[in-house]
Amino acid sequence: MDQHLDADAAALAALGEPMADPRLAGHVALCESCRREIDALRSTVSIARSTLGEHELHDAPSHVWQSIRSELALSPELAPPKRDVASTLRPVVEPAPVEPVRLDAVRERRAGIRRLLAPVLASAAAAALVAALVVTWSAGAPRDMGVTLAAAQLEALPAWEGSSGQATVSELVDGQRVIRVALDAEVDDTLVREVWLLTENVDGLISLGLLTGPTGEFVIPASVDLARYSVVDISAEPVDGDPTHSGDSIVRGALDV
Repeated sequence: MDQHLDADAAALAALGEPMADPRLAGHVALCESCRREIDALRSTVSIARSTLGEHELHDAPSHVWQSIRSELALSPELAPPKRDVASTLRPVVEPAPVEPVRLDAVRERRAGIRRLLAPVLASAAAAALVAALVVTWSAGAPRDMGVTLAAAQLEALPAWEGSSGQATVSELVDGQRVIRVALDAEVDDTLVREVWLLTENVDGLISLGLLTGPTGEFVIPASVDLARYSVVDISAEPVDGDPTHSGDSIVRGALDV
C-alpha cells in the first residue's frame, strides 16, 4: 500500500482508535512520514487534554499583547485570555473498579470525533502560536527552578531491563509543586509513556500526564499528599482509549520524602 493516511485516519489514530484496515496499520508501521504526522497530532491532543506545560505560562505585560495583536492583525479590542490553572488540574483519582472503555462504542461516534478534533487542534495551534511569541519575548527572564523537596532514582522493572530514570519534586516561588522526570528507555512507537504517583502498597494511583520526550515536567495538584503518594512510576501504555494503568511499568522509585 503506497498511499499515505488521509486526514481522518490520522486524526482517529491520534485519538487512540485502532486501525480496522490491517493494510493501514502495516503502512504506518513502515512509513516514517505517517508516523510523524500521527505523533504530532497525538502530542497536540495530549496537550489539549492535560495540564502539560500549564505551569510554564505567565501573564504577559500589556506591550507584549499589543505586539501580538499587531503581528497577527487582530482587533485592537481583543483582550488576552484569562487563565485559571486550578480549574484545569486533573483530579486525584483513587483506584476503583471501572468498566473498560469499549472502542466499538467510540467507533459509533466517529463522525462526532472528526467534528470535535478540528476545533481542538485549531485552538491548540492558536494557543501554541501565542505561547511561542510570549516565550520569544520573555526568553531573557530567569526561570524559577524552585526549591527541591524530594528526589527518586527510578529503577527498571524486570521486563524493561537496562532502562533507568530520575525524578525530582520542587516547590516554586508561588507555592506550586512540580515534578521533573527523565527516562532512558527504548519504547516501541506503538506505545506511549505515562507518569504516575502511586502509594507504597500500590493501592492508589494518580496520573500526572504523558511523557512526550526523554524529559518532562508536571504539576502536582495541591490536594496530593506526597507522604502517601510517594512512589513515581512511568508506564508503557497502548493507545487504546483505556485511561487505567496498563500494568506494564518501565521504571519505578520511591521519593525520599
